[in-house]
Amino acid sequence: MKWKIRLQKDFLILFIIAIVTILLYLQYTYSKKNLIDKYKSEEYAKSLQIESKFKSILDNIELIFKSKLDENLKALNTLYLMYNGIDKFDANKIANILNKSIKIGKYEVFVIDKNGKIIKASYKPDLGLNLGKFKKYKKIFDDIFNGKQKINISYLIFDYSSFSLNQYFLIRSPDKKYILQLAYVVDIYPKLKEAYYEFLNKFRDLREIKLYFMDKYFIYPINLKKRHQYKKQIEEVIKESTNIFYQFLNDMNKKVDKNLSLEVLGKRVINFFHVSGDRISKLDLNNHEFVTYSLIEGFFKNFSNRLIIKSEYSTYILEKDIEAIRNRFLVMILSLIILAILVKFVIYYITRQLSILVEHMKQNMPIEKTNYFIKEFDELVKTYNEYREKLNQEIEKNQQLLMENKRFIVDTVHQLKTPLSVITLNSDFLKMQLKDKNLEYILNEIEAAIAMLTNSYEDLSYLAAQNAIEYKPVKLNVSEIARQRVNFFMPLAKARNKVLVSDIDEDIFFDINKVELERLIDNNISNAIDYSKNKEIKIVLKKLDDGFVLRVESFGEKIRNPKKIFEKNYREYVHKRGLGIGLNIVKNICEKYNIEYKVISENGKNIFEYIFKY
Repeated sequence: MKWKIRLQKDFLILFIIAIVTILLYLQYTYSKKNLIDKYKSEEYAKSLQIESKFKSILDNIELIFKSKLDENLKALNTLYLMYNGIDKFDANKIANILNKSIKIGKYEVFVIDKNGKIIKASYKPDLGLNLGKFKKYKKIFDDIFNGKQKINISYLIFDYSSFSLNQYFLIRSPDKKYILQLAYVVDIYPKLKEAYYEFLNKFRDLREIKLYFMDKYFIYPINLKKRHQYKKQIEEVIKESTNIFYQFLNDMNKKVDKNLSLEVLGKRVINFFHVSGDRISKLDLNNHEFVTYSLIEGFFKNFSNRLIIKSEYSTYILEKDIEAIRNRFLVMILSLIILAILVKFVIYYITRQLSILVEHMKQNMPIEKTNYFIKEFDELVKTYNEYREKLNQEIEKNQQLLMENKRFIVDTVHQLKTPLSVITLNSDFLKMQLKDKNLEYILNEIEAAIAMLTNSYEDLSYLAAQNAIEYKPVKLNVSEIARQRVNFFMPLAKARNKVLVSDIDEDIFFDINKVELERLIDNNISNAIDYSKNKEIKIVLKKLDDGFVLRVESFGEKIRNPKKIFEKNYREYVHKRGLGIGLNIVKNICEKYNIEYKVISENGKNIFEYIFKY
């Protein structure tokens, strides 16, 4: 049983630790989530500033191209008029003439043959570039040569070698053998670079900003640390565009479509960002970075030009904050475990010491050990030892008194037996020899006194022998014994002017000791005679289906405490003298033989009822 109780306590402690640990972990995860959400919000706010700046640059550039459209068309017409044959065509000279009147940007002049190859150019990196390899460009060239289009105006195109934005105007040469191409060029690199370094200096946790210019078909990376690069062939541009998009997908853990065609690349990129609200992000604490991608459209959407901005932030501050709350969580868990161990130790120590104290108290043994870890235990032990000594002295004294009392009762009972027997014998002799009717009353009084004295003697004798003699049950004729006891009390009843009326069924048997059965019957009849105010006292013994009932009925004062009346030394009325042990003997006998007993006191009638069950 002890180990079960100890196991239950241990389980309770473990259960509490588990619940608190779960709550602390939930608090930790909640705090961590809040930190991450706060961090993302702050980085998003920085990204919005970056986006706003670069969008402003893109809007201004588009506005320049939009405002220069009519002027550029006039310059194209001038180029057409200045063409006087391929042999005499000087691209540098014509470009210089056209640039004299322009204040923003500059013009570049090109001649393209029927295959889409640039054969003359004022911008030398493009010389020899074969644009016809790209189907979309080839179709434009064919439409111009075939007369389907008189003039073609391109969307804004990013130039790799100069990091500038170009808009191309195409027209067929007067001799219809070539295509004359005028490029209006605006240098965007200085503005982009200025904004780039502005934000790197402004935000300490900003590691890098990567820009990508996107037109209708291609994605061009803008190197803000190194401006000039070699002129890439169209095949390289196509391959690099798709690779950049694949890199976006990989960075965001998206599925990569390796069969992506160039014709749908632009749509896929736009859809990729629009699904995410034009901004996507990824927090990677393993690589200590937070990355956001943003898609920026210019003011004039018909230009089909966009900027893709990749912002890379260091997560060092976030990781320090997460580590701080994690350490706090671990410290709290460790503190909880230490506290549980201390509680377990204290409970075990206190319980063990208390068990020792209780065990010594049960065995009434002195406790020798002092100097306990807990000072109060020392005080308790000292107090216990002092009171134990005093208590043992009192117990020894009371035991001596009890032994003397028992010896006195035994001696008294022994001394009463002989004179009582002499009185009874002489009374019987006188009754047989009595001739004078006038002395019959006196003899009845003597018999009544003998009955009272005999009942008290039997009670005291039973109590004196209770611990020395084992009263074993035997099968008795209860009906016969009940009649005998009624006859025994007849003289006492007659002397008290009472009449005993019996209603006893025949042949009722029960396993009970004769002395104890007589004590039960005698004390009830004796009490009825003493306390009844009516002449008639009824003794009833009746069979039941599963036993029998004994009832003693009389009329007298109402019994005020039916439950207390069976207690030792209790008397309802203190003016009535008596030993106060009779009904307590009855109670003990009933409990020994599982006899149900109760008292009914109502309407002036008192009934003591005893139910014997087989």
